[in-house]
Amino acid sequence: MRITAWLCFSALAVPMAAPAQKPAPIEARVSRILVRMASPNVAARHAGLDDLIELISAGQDLGFDPEYADALTAFLARHPAQADRIKLGLIKLLQADDDAVRDVKAAPGTYSEDDSEHYAQAIDLVASLNDERAIPALVGALPTGGMATDGVLKYAGKALGPVLARLHDPDPLMRSAAVSTAIAVWKQMNDAPSHARIREMIRTSLADPAFTVRSSALWAIDGLDDAAEFVPALQAMAEHDPFTLPSESRYPLRDEAKQLLAKIASR
Repeated sequence: MRITAWLCFSALAVPMAAPAQKPAPIEARVSRILVRMASPNVAARHAGLDDLIELISAGQDLGFDPEYADALTAFLARHPAQADRIKLGLIKLLQADDDAVRDVKAAPGTYSEDDSEHYAQAIDLVASLNDERAIPALVGALPTGGMATDGVLKYAGKALGPVLARLHDPDPLMRSAAVSTAIAVWKQMNDAPSHARIREMIRTSLADPAFTVRSSALWAIDGLDDAAEFVPALQAMAEHDPFTLPSESRYPLRDEAKQLLAKIASR
């Protein structure tokens, strides 16, 4: 009897082990992350992006220079039920960042270096998606070059309409990027109508009021087999292009036009 009582007392004295906490279901975790990524506040939005990167990277050894785009692709393959939600969340986040970057030109100092790094991460992730819904967001990021341009070009002619729509954008950097990208798309298509549109765009761009756009046109001429047809326009630019660098007392686009004329003459 005493032994039985002692055993009962001992059992009561041993603290019960706390039940292990189960990780939140993936659907709930993704939902919380997407809410943060959709925030109108830049910092909150980017905190949500950090959460997503942490989620897709969990359990993976990504090394010193992690390829988060690869981690995203692998995660979406493992969780197909969450793939569409995440893709749309990333696309909308990039569109919001595109708008924020454009707004910051009117309000300098409102977009930090950390924000710029997150913007680059968003571009990288969205560019890795095989989803045509990403085209407008990537086109909005074209002035950043690199990943955004590569992301647009993989959609070829499907991206041409949104790219051409930016040729009348008030931002000269966007117009310049649109010129270069549209020409790259047409070169991929490699047919007579596309070549004709390239030449017409170049002629229009040579007369653009922004030197960055005219510079893009010069770059495009340099890559053409039939560049000789632009010799008159290049001669005019070599003599009269107005863009100058007062600190260096020179006209850089005039110099570039002269160099291009010499290259054409030597062919």
